[in-house]
Amino acid sequence: MAARNTDRVRYRYGICLNDNCEKCKSKEVQEIPARKDFVCQNPDCGKPLRECPPPKKGGNGKLIGIIAAVVAALVIIGVIIALSGGDPKVEKLTLDKANVTIKPEQTERINVSIEPVEAHAELIWQSSDESVVSVMDGVVTAQKAGKATVKVFVKDQESTSAVCEFVVVKDDVDMETLDILGDPIMLRPGGHQQLTVKCTPEDQNEIIIWSSSDETIAKVSPRGKVEAIKVGQVYIIAKSDRTGVADTANVSVDGPAEMPTNKTSETTASANKPTIAPAKKPAVTQASKPAVQTKPAATPSPKPATAPASGSRNLGYAVFKGSWPNDVNGRMIFKASHLIDSKDPKKRVAEVGDYVIGEWSDGHLVQGIWYGANNQVKGSIIIGK
Repeated sequence: MAARNTDRVRYRYGICLNDNCEKCKSKEVQEIPARKDFVCQNPDCGKPLRECPPPKKGGNGKLIGIIAAVVAALVIIGVIIALSGGDPKVEKLTLDKANVTIKPEQTERINVSIEPVEAHAELIWQSSDESVVSVMDGVVTAQKAGKATVKVFVKDQESTSAVCEFVVVKDDVDMETLDILGDPIMLRPGGHQQLTVKCTPEDQNEIIIWSSSDETIAKVSPRGKVEAIKVGQVYIIAKSDRTGVADTANVSVDGPAEMPTNKTSETTASANKPTIAPAKKPAVTQASKPAVQTKPAATPSPKPATAPASGSRNLGYAVFKGSWPNDVNGRMIFKASHLIDSKDPKKRVAEVGDYVIGEWSDGHLVQGIWYGANNQVKGSIIIGK
């Protein structure tokens, strides 16, 4: 008590009554030396103080109040965050690629965008077939040839997802031979027939391109389905897209048109009827048609009228379709740039995809028509026996 009285003698204590003073607003007890004016120590105030008891020594009331205020503020902030649900929900995932074609052992990075951009989420990556492609954090590795789908989705929210289709292709394997099966082919106008081919090696991965030498007589679809239009002779060509290996099939269109079920729409009806493959007609048999003329015509015929003989022979640089080595209407389809015939005095050279149709004797061309890969006539050839 003596110490407190001593302090009271040395100091006077008071609070400011000026409502515009910060020290008044904070109710601060000011300690004023006994020999100084008993006024507010705020430089902006200086008003007389009202005397009050000195504050208790060692009091932590002000500090405790500050701490309590901070804790209360943090609690309020936490409640607000909890009520708002935290981070915004992911609404959409978008990948920077939709379809990818790669080869085994290659990798591809897929980037994903999240909407809204301020959202945060744990993403899960999956492959529909791990033996074809594997994926880790958006990096896809091709394992073997095949197809697979890579999917990314939000953890615990699988409906929010995005996918990318992967096709894994092996290295290019060139086609060596190509044969159209079922040659020659006979159809009536309006008839249809699906052509099939045999290619070697079996693991070749080239695309076959189909074409017709005269689409007014017969057309062929990109998948090799022939549609007969009118009476006549036409050649259907199958050719590989990369190496140019080719083969042709003779199509004879003859006889009455296939009867449609609805006379008002022959096209629709013929498409719905099965293909009719009639027996060979006398008009297109080998016996009823003359062989290739021994003298060239003034204007070469677009295609020989007779059907070729069956069979084929791989000569390496070309494939011969017909009866080797003698055939009055054989076909030589070139797989590489090569002399058409060693006996040709003009030493004419056929390019890849070119073919010659004509008379052959002892493996040598006697005479024939030379066609380019585009099925256009490049000229007539007469060498003689």
